[in-house]
Amino acid sequence: MDLHIVGGFLGSGKTTAIIGAVKRLMAQGRRVGVVTNDQGRYLVDTAFFRSEAVPAVEVTGGCFCCNYADLDAQLAQLRETAAPDVIFAESVGSCADIVATVVKPLLQLGGAGAPRPTSFSVFADARLLRRRLLEQPMPFSEDVVYLFDKQIEEAGMLIINKRDLLTPETEAEVLALAQRRFPHATVRLQNSLVPEEVAGWVRALDAGLAAPPETSLDIDYERYGAGEAELAWLDERVVFRGVGGRSRDVIRAFISRLLAALEQQALTIGHLKFHIRGGGTEVKLSFPTLRAGDWESELPSMKGSEVELLINARVEAQATLLHALVDEVADSTAQALDVICELSDVAAFHPALPRPTHRIG
Repeated sequence: MDLHIVGGFLGSGKTTAIIGAVKRLMAQGRRVGVVTNDQGRYLVDTAFFRSEAVPAVEVTGGCFCCNYADLDAQLAQLRETAAPDVIFAESVGSCADIVATVVKPLLQLGGAGAPRPTSFSVFADARLLRRRLLEQPMPFSEDVVYLFDKQIEEAGMLIINKRDLLTPETEAEVLALAQRRFPHATVRLQNSLVPEEVAGWVRALDAGLAAPPETSLDIDYERYGAGEAELAWLDERVVFRGVGGRSRDVIRAFISRLLAALEQQALTIGHLKFHIRGGGTEVKLSFPTLRAGDWESELPSMKGSEVELLINARVEAQATLLHALVDEVADSTAQALDVICELSDVAAFHPALPRPTHRIG
């Protein structure tokens, strides 16, 4: 059984790559499972994987390292219920120090039959990574950037994702810079929306080109924790009722108003994810720090009288402000379009200082 650990910053495209890899492996007749992870308790990614008929379990309320016992239990449940040949475990996008706190404990403390990590890939948005490598201004505070740096530093394989958003010249530039800066890692340019490029990643994993590093990260936990704490976490379920045949208009109005409100407040998005469901149709939308593309074309027309949006927002802001902003936008959208809005399953907070269950140096 192969266990592939996948890390990287918020909005770097980890989930997109994993679903592409999973679909390919399932088409080949291999049994696959996924472990999702987040500081919150209502996960868009879990709902998304399950909607795609992928066996998925989740570790919620903290990162893998701080909830190691739950990770171990969820891996055992996945083995029992799905008997996978391959497992992808996607760590929360604000987590670092995974080699010492997750990979090594799984290798050294796992019992008989327990999966052992065979790879550790770290994803980075190509545009953010290029900015950092060229020492250009970043959209986040210094402590959040420290976290970003430490994630990349410990990669077994560094995936420079969203290569399609670079020019051929800047592609070559960022690849050369990354190879020089991180000589210990296998560095790969990738567009995870292209099946053949995801297939190349899977072949690299099978070939052992993303083996986890043997050396644990040198990291300042106070600064790491400060970076996490500067990011607000908001999970919320928004249901619009009485939409009739206007579901697409309601969804478009709510999301566009929310994006505009975040921009007006000058709040930097780590990631903003929606799992949208209505009339038997489900779709996921994701907005990273640096947005690109026509998201409105991805909105489906949904039948029925109501539409539900599960929101995972990770934003550099105060959690109370973010919560109030989302609720205000939901209410104003409902009033403007003459529909009913119901809000539930709210969790708005800042992550606590990381306290790993195990740390093996």
